[in-house]
This record gives sequence, C-alpha cells and structure tokens, in this order.
Amino acid sequence: MLFFYSFPSEFLIAIVPHEPVLLYFGKFYQPLTVALVAIIGTVMTEAINYSVFKLVIDSNLFKKIHQGKMVIKIVELFKKAPFVALLVAGLTPVPFYPFRFLVVLTRYPLVKYLLAVFLSRTPRFFILALAGYMINIPDYLLIAIFIVLISAANIPLLRRFLKDRQQK
Repeated sequence: MLFFYSFPSEFLIAIVPHEPVLLYFGKFYQPLTVALVAIIGTVMTEAINYSVFKLVIDSNLFKKIHQGKMVIKIVELFKKAPFVALLVAGLTPVPFYPFRFLVVLTRYPLVKYLLAVFLSRTPRFFILALAGYMINIPDYLLIAIFIVLISAANIPLLRRFLKDRQQK
C-alpha cells in the first residue's frame, strides 16, 4: 500500500502529502522497512517525473519560459552545486517539486538525480517512520495533519481556479 501511495505523493507536484502516511505506517512496521518501501516508490516516481518534465521542457512552449531572466539566474545558481542542493532539498521540508524542474532544465544526469533523491529522502522517510513508531500519534491527529497539509497545498490552486472562473 505504501509503495503505491508514493506515486501520487511524489508525482510532478504532489497532490497528497507523504509525511502523515509515513508516520502512520511507522506505527505498525519497522522504520527501516517503511523508509525502504517508500524510497523505492519515490525513486521510481522521480524517474517518471524526470521523463515527463523532459518532454514538457523540450516543447516549443516551454522554451520561451526557459529564456526568462529569473529562470536563467535560478538555473545558474543550481548549477553551482546541484547534488548538494538536491540533498538539502530532499532532507528538509523545503518543497521539492521546483528541483524536479531544475534537474531537467540543467540536463542533470538522471542517475545522479536518482542517487541524490535516494540519499536525501531515505533518511527523511526513516526519521518520519521512526517518529511514528516512537510517538504513536493517534489516527485522528494524523488525519487532521493530512487534511491541513492537503488544504495548505491546494487552497491557493482552488482560489486561483475560482478567480479565473469568475473573470470569464
């Protein structure tokens, strides 16, 4: 179940959070097992993300965006230490999805990208599963965290969608 959950929680711009689910599975399984199952699904999803973004970035529409001054600056900054940037982004609560674009924009090698994902996300997943194992967070609280995280991620999108509909 956790393996398959990794796909919607890590695909492109995640529609569901992975943190409360890792805490939940940590209550029932060894943290290392939870981390390894989650990372296998995550690495596979990131390989798919890389391929999808490559198709999008190679399209004519995206080539114009790629030429923007801000994008060029961000790409140049990322190129200075891409592996380190990926490690930091993967270990911390920093949103990871912008880095999915950057690796493709910079033509960062897929194998190195997947290695950085593995090395950074596995400890993060382990820590979350370990917290679930040690703290035994009540299910109702995990559900509340899940709802808060989904809302925080999707309310801005919903507002923009509703605003666009009102303008039409």
